[in-house]
Amino acid sequence: MSQFQLWPIRPRPQPDELLSSWLRRIALAHTPKVHSFCHAVWPGLQIWNRDIDASAPAVLATVMAERTGIAAADVEVTTLRPFTGVLFEDLRGRTAHTDWILPVGIYHRTRRRPGLQWCPMCLSADEEPYYRRRWRLALASTCPRHGVVLADRCHDCRRPASPHRGQDPLCDVCQADRRECPVEPADSQALQFEHRLAELLSADARAWTQLEALHPLSFFGVVRQVMTVVGAGERSQGLRDEIARHWGGDPAPPSEKQLEFMVTADRHRISALSARLMRGWPWLFVAHCADAGVWKSWAFGERRYGRSPFAYADPVIRFLTAA
Repeated sequence: MSQFQLWPIRPRPQPDELLSSWLRRIALAHTPKVHSFCHAVWPGLQIWNRDIDASAPAVLATVMAERTGIAAADVEVTTLRPFTGVLFEDLRGRTAHTDWILPVGIYHRTRRRPGLQWCPMCLSADEEPYYRRRWRLALASTCPRHGVVLADRCHDCRRPASPHRGQDPLCDVCQADRRECPVEPADSQALQFEHRLAELLSADARAWTQLEALHPLSFFGVVRQVMTVVGAGERSQGLRDEIARHWGGDPAPPSEKQLEFMVTADRHRISALSARLMRGWPWLFVAHCADAGVWKSWAFGERRYGRSPFAYADPVIRFLTAA
């Protein structure tokens, strides 16, 4: 096979499909063993012991483009890199997390963290099940199509999804079918909130508010800061209780403090409360923070003034500086 020969079977990426999902489908179209296919095409290249959706080697993307006949720019869109300058400034290396990206915790070829979510109903509806880029983002805990909370672990053995291992969508550990994972209805506020966040990720999104009109890095920085204050910190429980008392929602504490390391169920509760808190920004936010005693130092947390977007720092300094 010459370097530029097209593969005989070359399915196109599905809408919002992840590179790892697309590569897996191409590999299985040629051979039952994903790893054997990848070793034959990229001998010596380590692929499945890294997060290729976040940091695909250049040679992998180049060969994918050459042998599928798909433009390099369209291959790039299957990775998480196009979110650079929108959700985060840079994708960080293997030892550091990136804001909004759920880590998969790769150890050798296994995944120890539930960084790949899925909607069982979407996988059931797919002609050929595939995994979406949105399911790797911490701002997604719901499926806007089916109105349910995303799954993040096998419903039988509780292991994270590793689609490149075994016979996906069957769990590679216990063979449970991911399409049969029980689903729960999403909180309506979280569903609307996350649907709007997904719309604002598109290049042609139109702003509805002054907050949404900010540069995407600033806007999503404000959202992440609010979700962090609601979900973690010394006085976050009081703030969650305050929001739930006035507007509903579940104030139960998450098991992790950092947004990207929370399980989906925890992030869903935080998303629902944050959606209620961000309406009419910043007035509900500062009012409920003040009532809960979340003053400036707690509202900034570890990010402090210099690392917070101005749209967040300004109302915090003006209205949450205790007398």
